[in-house]
Amino acid sequence: MSEKNTALVLKAGVGRVVITPPLGTILYGYAPGRPAEAVGDDLHVIAAAMSYGDTTALVLSADVCTCPPELSDEIRTAIAKETGVPFGNIVFNTTHTHSGPVTSLKRSGWGTADVDFMYNNMLPNSVKAAAAAVKDLRPALFGVATTDSYVASNRRSITPDGKIGLGQCPWGLMDKEMTVLSFKDAETGKIILNMIHYCAHSTASGANPEITRDWPGPMKDILERESGGVTMFIAGSNGETGPRCPNGGTTQSYEAALELGKRAGHDAVTAWRKIKDWRNAPVVVVNGDVTIPYEPLPPKEVAQAEKDRLVSEEYLRSQKRFSEVNEIVRWEDILAEYESGNIKSHYVFPQSIIAVGTAAIVPFQFEMFMEMTLRLRLYSKFTHTLSLSNANGSLAYLPSQDQICRGGYEIWQFRYANTYKLVDDADNYMVTENLKLLDEAFEQCK
Repeated sequence: MSEKNTALVLKAGVGRVVITPPLGTILYGYAPGRPAEAVGDDLHVIAAAMSYGDTTALVLSADVCTCPPELSDEIRTAIAKETGVPFGNIVFNTTHTHSGPVTSLKRSGWGTADVDFMYNNMLPNSVKAAAAAVKDLRPALFGVATTDSYVASNRRSITPDGKIGLGQCPWGLMDKEMTVLSFKDAETGKIILNMIHYCAHSTASGANPEITRDWPGPMKDILERESGGVTMFIAGSNGETGPRCPNGGTTQSYEAALELGKRAGHDAVTAWRKIKDWRNAPVVVVNGDVTIPYEPLPPKEVAQAEKDRLVSEEYLRSQKRFSEVNEIVRWEDILAEYESGNIKSHYVFPQSIIAVGTAAIVPFQFEMFMEMTLRLRLYSKFTHTLSLSNANGSLAYLPSQDQICRGGYEIWQFRYANTYKLVDDADNYMVTENLKLLDEAFEQCK
């Protein structure tokens, strides 16, 4: 920090609101259409506010699976109006639990959106949590530390003949690093807020009838109990990473989620207890567009033929061919694009990087594959570069080039979940475009 900034003071605040839906709510996850029969543990939206001089930033974490870009934008706009924090200084992240309401507006085999929950619960309560966090701002000291955690496992299992499934791959890429960011009251020394960053799908209880935060729930509870500060989970790159369920799969039971969460909680406490250096730290926000080319749309004739082959969305649902619902929706959307005449050539993401001292938070709208975010961490000048999946919107998977040729569920989603498909080397664009913004943030943090 430069000499001219020594009089500036870091402030932190936190807000939390329960967003648990009623029993009977249809849950997202591996068993589409299942109603909630019990509440395993309450869902929350937690907001962390950080300020330094004239800069205030907010990071929110909601215990839902995904949030569409249009709703994320509405939430951030409403928060900006309520709090005065600029839209571009707000990051909205989801923990990706598969045991909450259906929060996707896209027609797909995953179920019908719970619009009432999204607009009458999640949206206003996110605003409420953010406003509480800003009101709670007080002088704070910042600390950060890491530890190794093996709660995650690469989930792209491979058969003897090379087919990719959802399971556990013992030699596959994963990120063992768990990072805890912590803020304590500069006057009393009491912990205000902890932010745990780790990379794994929240799917251990993803086919069961309980409403639950999945394994991140008990993880947060344990660190909160030990530290005394409200604890949130900011979900890292989870594209090819799942929880290390005892059954060797990526989903098992609510009990397995609790067991994994306890292990993760002990790891989080280990990281938190490693923090010895508490200091005043600058908060910097850098905004800029990340631009990635789309592949050209398939010809209109191909789209029509594929749509005709799949008959109709209603037919596919009646046949329980849920994965193909995504495909026919894409072909219909492509035909609609041709009708509109407004063909797009590039994906443009208005990026909002939030840096606190030696740590930078980098949101992505995708479920990112690990290779590109590890590469980003390697070349970033920040000591801790924390990439978030499903942040400021959710647009399915973004695989690294080396995995596209292998296929599998995530690659199929990459091809069919959205109207436009990114180029196969989108990972290179993601890394280089975000490194430019990270360099800018780093210079401002000096």
